[in-house]
Parts: sequence; C-alpha cells; structure tokens
Amino acid sequence: MTAAARESFLTSVAMEVKKVLCWCKVLGVVIVKKLWLWVEWILLFIFAPVVVGQIFRSAPWVIVLIVITFGAAVWLRRRGNFSIGSFWRSQDEGEEQRQLKRVLRRFLLCAFALVVATMALFPEKLFAFPRAMPTEWALLLATYPILSVYPQELLYRAFFIKRYATLFPNGRGLWLGSALAFAWLHVIFHNPLAIALTLVGGWFFAQTYGRTQSMRLVCLEHTLYGSLIFSVGLGEFFLQNAPFH
Repeated sequence: MTAAARESFLTSVAMEVKKVLCWCKVLGVVIVKKLWLWVEWILLFIFAPVVVGQIFRSAPWVIVLIVITFGAAVWLRRRGNFSIGSFWRSQDEGEEQRQLKRVLRRFLLCAFALVVATMALFPEKLFAFPRAMPTEWALLLATYPILSVYPQELLYRAFFIKRYATLFPNGRGLWLGSALAFAWLHVIFHNPLAIALTLVGGWFFAQTYGRTQSMRLVCLEHTLYGSLIFSVGLGEFFLQNAPFH
C-alpha cells in the first residue's frame, strides 16, 4: 500500500469513527431525555398524588393542583406550541361539533347506568347531597368547573399529551397513559371506587381531547360526569371529610 493510499484509508476510517461517535452522542442525548421524561412523569403523576394524599388529608388539595397546572400552562405556552386559543377551543370546530353529539349520547347512557347502580348498591345515598345540603351542593357545582375541572384537564390532557407523547406507542397508548395517571390522582381520596370510576372517565376524556384538542369540550364532558356523581349520591367518594354520609 502506498503512502497516499494508506493516508486515504486512515482518513476514511477517522471519518467513519467520527460519524459513529456523533451518532452515539445523539443517541445518548435522546436516551437521557427520554429517561428524564420518565422520571418526571413518575414524580409528577405517581409520586406527587401519594404525597399530597398523605399531607393534605384535611387541606384543600385543589390548591396544589392549581399551582402545578399553572406551571404546565407556562410550559405549554412557551415550549409546547400552544396558542392562546388552544387553552379553550379546538381549531377544527366541525370535528368539535361531531364529537359533542357523541359525548352527549355517551353521557346519557352512563348517567342512566350510574343512577341504576347507585339505587342497587347504595340506595340510602341516592341524591343524599342535594337533599341534605342544597346550598352547599349548588355552590360546589358552580365552582367545580373552574377550580377543579379545568386545571385537571389542562394538566392531564393538554399538557400530558403534548409533553409525554414520545413515551407512549401511539394515540391509544397515550390516551391510556393519561387515563391511568388521572385515575391514580384520585388515590388521595383513599377508596377504590374513586379510582375505578375515574379510570373510565379518564379514558373518555383523553379520547375526547385526543380527537378534538378542545379544552371546552373535554371540560364540558368532565363537568357533566362530575356533577352527576356529586348529585346522584357518590360524591362522598370524591370529597375529603364529606359531611353527608
């Protein structure tokens, strides 16, 4: 091998090694970012509800939710390519209208099933809250969408889907992850019924938001189910120190 050929060969090898090192560096950055996202996800959606459930047993946990949601909103606005309008409405109003009909049909079926189930399993609780404390019930329903529903939907739907899309395999996987995290949030109420019901609700809400990116539609759906639960007699499973047992 001549000196020129040897030099050309060594140059080619050096370039290939450099390419491999560059790819390893890029791959390492990707892996580290994904690992960090998993750690962040676990801390925020698994660990935090457990801590809040233990520390804030008799305190308004919704304050913690609002603080975290504010941080999520800042991230969405600055780094999530989230327009001001996206905090409320869908860009595809036609799809929003189509999904509204589906949401309402599903809610009517679920409302009938939930009333029947309450009558069968907890007959003494049926409409207990509005009958025993009508003023408190009306106040709760009036403030619930603003103080609870919107922060939860912004965090568990808009932020979750934008921030953690790379952690889940596809749209349905992402919806399932959102639903599981949302159900686990309700571990703070220390009863399995709250977790079971919100797992189903979380799937509905994730599906609705995933199809429309409409905060107002998913908040409407969440409000309908939450108001139904508080009215039909199951609200005590979702309130700390419920006074209408």
